[in-house]
Amino acid sequence: MPPLPYENTGPSGGLNPAEEGPPLTDLRSGPPPAGWGVEISTEAVAALAKAWGGRSFPAPRFDYPGPPPGLRDGPWFDYAVLSVSVLACLWPPPDGQMWSISHAARRLTDAPALFGAVTRWMGPCTRPDLLSFSELGREEAGCLFAGRGVLQMAPERAIRIARVATAVRERWAGAVLHLVEEAGWDGPAVVELLATTVPGYEDEATVGGHRLRFRKLAYLASSLMASRSTRPWTGLDSFPVYPDYMLPRLLRHLGVLGYSPALSRAVDSRTEIPRHSPEEVAIRWATVYAGHLLVEGLRDEGVSVTGPRLDYFLWSEAVLGPDASRMGEHHRTVTLDY
Repeated sequence: MPPLPYENTGPSGGLNPAEEGPPLTDLRSGPPPAGWGVEISTEAVAALAKAWGGRSFPAPRFDYPGPPPGLRDGPWFDYAVLSVSVLACLWPPPDGQMWSISHAARRLTDAPALFGAVTRWMGPCTRPDLLSFSELGREEAGCLFAGRGVLQMAPERAIRIARVATAVRERWAGAVLHLVEEAGWDGPAVVELLATTVPGYEDEATVGGHRLRFRKLAYLASSLMASRSTRPWTGLDSFPVYPDYMLPRLLRHLGVLGYSPALSRAVDSRTEIPRHSPEEVAIRWATVYAGHLLVEGLRDEGVSVTGPRLDYFLWSEAVLGPDASRMGEHHRTVTLDY
């Protein structure tokens, strides 16, 4: 298969070694450069930290209706890595209807629909058949993602899942469990191995002399795997918030993020923001840094909160909260990174 425009694949389904370039920039060490179109209000961060000082931040609940309810441990790890590799860009194109599927007598949209599509392809199997998934191609995308509305990049998603299944079969002897074991059940180590050995999980951009790693899907897949693991994992609390579409939308609504006039017009008019442009990278970078500032600010208020717990709270507010319908537009970048 030819390489997808969204990933850098090596000869065996893994990733090519990183080319020489600038050193990595720590997304939590400072804001994006001025002039990239996004600013962070530290005053708004401090006000939110004070306002949320007495709030509890529960652990994420990955209780989506789409996944098979009985999968745990090794079979669940396989399912999570296959599914999350394409858990991105679930909003419709201009004038398009939101994609949805019928599964288990329910109409599902967004992440539950994506999970439901993978579950539906599994059929009655008690664990994903990696050989079956590795044989997916463009022609199978219509069946895999059959539903109403428009799912962008459906053929590319089918190809990516096939590459993920192939990488797990060839690099990890047919089970993501072997990757988790090599990582010592440590979240950050799992993220690193996912990004460096499984297609679709590296999420890196070099813009304006800054080399940045977001790895949103790798963080999410690790957290999802750990949520149905009978063996405890370490290091998950060190994860940052995950830079996607909904978090920056909420942070902008709350006054934490401010966009330049040009970027504001583009976002509000649903104009596509090119992948790896300074503006798109700045939105994601500022989201991670603002999340870090909020974690630190809340701790100063006596609230011990981690990046994943804050991420879950912010996501819930952006998608399910009472003001969700009044938060304005999210930015639109057609990518399988997030």
